[in-house]
Amino acid sequence: MAPQQQSTTNRYAVVGAGIAGLAAAHRLRRAGHDVELIERDAVLGGRMGLDRLGTRPIMVGGKNLGRKYSELRAFLTDLGDPALEPFGINTSRVVHGRLLTFDSTASPLRRLRVLLDGGSIADLVKLFRLAVQVRRKEENRFLGSADFTEIAERSDERPLSAHFGPRAVRNILRAMTVRMNGAEPDEVYLGTFGTNLGMLMDTFDQLTDGMDPVIAALAEQISVSTRTVAVGLVLSDGGVGCLRVTQDGGPPQEQYYDGVVVALPAPAAAQLLASEMPTLSKQLAQVAYFPAAVAVVEYDEPVFGMTTRAIALDDGPCSNAGVYGTDDLHIVRYTFSGRAARSSTTGEVDEWLDQAEARIAGLLGRTRMTRVRTVVRQWEAAYCAYLPFHGSFLRQVRTETAAVPGLELAGDYLRGAPLEAAFRSGVEAADRLLASAHGQ
Repeated sequence: MAPQQQSTTNRYAVVGAGIAGLAAAHRLRRAGHDVELIERDAVLGGRMGLDRLGTRPIMVGGKNLGRKYSELRAFLTDLGDPALEPFGINTSRVVHGRLLTFDSTASPLRRLRVLLDGGSIADLVKLFRLAVQVRRKEENRFLGSADFTEIAERSDERPLSAHFGPRAVRNILRAMTVRMNGAEPDEVYLGTFGTNLGMLMDTFDQLTDGMDPVIAALAEQISVSTRTVAVGLVLSDGGVGCLRVTQDGGPPQEQYYDGVVVALPAPAAAQLLASEMPTLSKQLAQVAYFPAAVAVVEYDEPVFGMTTRAIALDDGPCSNAGVYGTDDLHIVRYTFSGRAARSSTTGEVDEWLDQAEARIAGLLGRTRMTRVRTVVRQWEAAYCAYLPFHGSFLRQVRTETAAVPGLELAGDYLRGAPLEAAFRSGVEAADRLLASAHGQ
């Protein structure tokens, strides 16, 4: 639903140009307000990782768009309706020396057979019951739903891995948690697992030409300040006063706004708010984030085939390797995440890539894999793994922010790591600012 146009034009700042920040900026602008988008990097997009592989635009980070991503797809339509191409979940794993493939476009019976090879009947029944809750209520795909908050109260004394047998943890759960949260199954909790199941139960597309045209269209409608760092928030009379920012490493300057959306990962938001809101800052600093590296490599010939398009690896720093797109069998995206991929350096990532190539070549029977070009990105806070009892954390955060008129938060730690969830957090933050301005 489009926001209602307001008669008074306010000036808002959105700090952080990832998907949550883009959502908030777009929402506020559509309501008729002036918006400044503040981003520390030279390009927008945050952890979507906009880049180029030769002349081809790519998204090194998050790029898959679920068919159920209604808010994000409406945003794309509003900013030019860019072309999409199918990209279903297709992940193989090695079980008993052979590759088993889970394909989201396959028949339910075939998908069930693959899952049965991965865990016990008891574990699959547990997963099925959780999946039913996600399927019945859309809100269970996102953090903070009533159902999963109740599950957390019963279950989050122990990590996710403690609720399932070792075979299911290794063959089913790890691929889900390492891929979405950068975390091992013993580092996440049942109370947030609805976000993982929601992704598993969707069908995906990706942007044919990346997010660049969409972001360019939005940038024409708002003010954009890149290479600009918000170093502090100043409160005045109990509400938002101004932001202290530095541009290109220059001296701090104070800029005044009618409201601010802080759309940063929780650790960065905690740092920004530390001096004026220490209690909220400490709460945000508790949220678990894990690092990751991603390499997108173009080869001189196809590596994967249409049947096997990705392989989840359960040992070593490479957690997943798969084609960049269904028609890009010669372009492989390697993700280095999980416990074995932490504290990485550039040299280590190069070594990890060599190891991953050798492993993939062996599994696929390739005798050679010749690189044409490579793009590598590393993030210190790549993946959000949330907290145990996350629903309680969200209530505390909401109480703290509600006490400061003109301040809202957005990000993956509020609604979930999938692009749609983070996007919705930005929309909701903007809507709360608009409602506050209306005195609602």
